Amino acid sequence: MASSDPSRPATGYPFVPNGINYPPPPPGTAYPYQAPPPQPANPYYYNTNQPYPNQRATLLRRLIAALIIVTVIFFTILFIIWLVIRPHLPEFRVTSLSVSSFNVSSSSSSVTGNWNARFQVYNPNKLKISYDDIQSSISYKSEFLSQTRIPPFKQGKKNVTDINAEYGAVGSYIAGRAVNQINGDKGRGSVSFNLKIVADAVYRVGGFRARRRLLRAFCDDLAVGFSGNGGSGNLTGGAKQCKVYS
Repeated sequence: MASSDPSRPATGYPFVPNGINYPPPPPGTAYPYQAPPPQPANPYYYNTNQPYPNQRATLLRRLIAALIIVTVIFFTILFIIWLVIRPHLPEFRVTSLSVSSFNVSSSSSSVTGNWNARFQVYNPNKLKISYDDIQSSISYKSEFLSQTRIPPFKQGKKNVTDINAEYGAVGSYIAGRAVNQINGDKGRGSVSFNLKIVADAVYRVGGFRARRRLLRAFCDDLAVGFSGNGGSGNLTGGAKQCKVYS
């Protein structure tokens, strides 16, 4: 055992006698020993809990959003165009109707005659209209008398067009009741006929087809005046407006 030298400084921890407890250092007192330096982060650590962005899902959401926006814009433009150039039905009216060689036979329940009608067609739209496959018929009440075809024609914007239609019947059969009614009306000086027009109408904007409609014009109660027992007569009461449907 080495001898103690009173001139050498003491080393190690101070001696604490048994049974003596020193109070802890007051709060805020610095730790008497040096704290260990902070450890550097592990450069090889990988956090597997971080979410991985799904690029396909993001791209799909963007495509759907773009498609919805384009669709809304497209239909908005169509609605605005429809408001601006909203197509209206053309107007039809009969300006003249003449009958010649008109005769009704009670013995054979037949009718013979020639009818010549003039129509005035007005296009109220800012669109052009093409009329195709035009058919027209004439009748007495519900009794069919004759039918004809009218050549196709075109109308510009706000245009008025006159068209002619000729009908003919030679010994065409009609019901006996209709024969009696026609003879009775003719004896009173006036017989009323009904005209009908059916046409395939195409609305156009520039060179593009905007809409297609099947038009039906009904021109009813067209009174034709006869003098005596003659077989000729003309429309009375002026031009008559027709009802148009599609």
